[in-house]
Amino acid sequence: MPEDVVVLVPGKLLGSGLVSGKRTVAAYSVSSGARVKIEEAGGRVLSIRELMNENPKGTGVHILG
Repeated sequence: MPEDVVVLVPGKLLGSGLVSGKRTVAAYSVSSGARVKIEEAGGRVLSIRELMNENPKGTGVHILG
């Protein structure tokens, strides 16, 4: 998945697993472990509301489910 894609998780994002690349991730809820891993990799963590305010058309958003 290209790094310019925003990943939307319609639930709680947990911190298990590895993070590679600078990702912007939006989720309903994010564990502290997940937030640390994403931000240490150079990515951003947003709430779904923040994503809607920044990108109201949803351009470049991929929903995981």
